Amino acid sequence: MNKCNLKKADSYIDFIKIVTGGKITYSSNPLDEMEIISSGIMFNDAILFRQSLHWNVTLLAEATGISVKAIERHQKSNKPFNLSTSQSMLELAKLSLFGVSYFYNVNRWNYWLSTPHIQFDGHKPFSVINTIRGRELIKRTIRGLEQGFSA
Repeated sequence: MNKCNLKKADSYIDFIKIVTGGKITYSSNPLDEMEIISSGIMFNDAILFRQSLHWNVTLLAEATGISVKAIERHQKSNKPFNLSTSQSMLELAKLSLFGVSYFYNVNRWNYWLSTPHIQFDGHKPFSVINTIRGRELIKRTIRGLEQGFSA
């Protein structure tokens, strides 16, 4: 995804900046990303990220592969999420930036994620978003759409 693609979106939202509390952005380098992941994504930033995607807590939990109760524990303890969950959230932010860039807005991105597609054996793309391979498949499918293939 290049910066020209980002500018075509109706409402450009840097989900990476949101989920990291402004510490890094789309244009930050991988070393900065690794530092953020190591220190952990904070609960408040994860909630702002969730809200910017118009997701409820259950969707965030499903997308990151953790339980709603684990998210609630982080709210009470105010501790950062662990390495795995932080990495998953950052990858979701990157994927959402890519998806919203292609679909032009969050609502269309969410609609596409929740609609069954042949590339996902008749399942919804959201059903695979909690895995690395699933996120890769979602991104590859969107790249195919950019090239004119149907979903």
